[in-house]
Amino acid sequence: MASGNGNDWSTGLCGCTQDCRSCCLTCWCPCVAFGRIAEIADRGQSSCCQMGCVFCLLGLLLLNHGSLSWIVSMGYRTKIRQQYGIMGGSCHDCILHFCCERCALCQEYRELQFQGYDVSAGWEANAAKKTAGVTMAPVGIQMTR
Repeated sequence: MASGNGNDWSTGLCGCTQDCRSCCLTCWCPCVAFGRIAEIADRGQSSCCQMGCVFCLLGLLLLNHGSLSWIVSMGYRTKIRQQYGIMGGSCHDCILHFCCERCALCQEYRELQFQGYDVSAGWEANAAKKTAGVTMAPVGIQMTR
């Protein structure tokens, strides 16, 4: 494993049963799971719908001969690893998403939950929740210049 600050994933690759909701979502609607992951990892710069459609289109591109969705999804695994200092490398991310894409997506979903995000709520709701925790000056007190 090449980069990262030495942290491990909060759950194992095959720990899908630790969160049955994300497991079922990733199993039956991987485009929605990926869209949610991408929106949080991009910090709202992309939308769940937009990235879910990209994932779906890449999944359908080769029809019965495979899928290309792993090409875009592996990049987000790398992004999440870098954001949270998780050990690993791009080659490892590529192999995981090519061979075990749904397990990898499920692990990434759980990791974002572990990091404190409500992945199903989207970036804006998570950002609003974090800013709501900021203490503000009490109402009625005037600030002097």
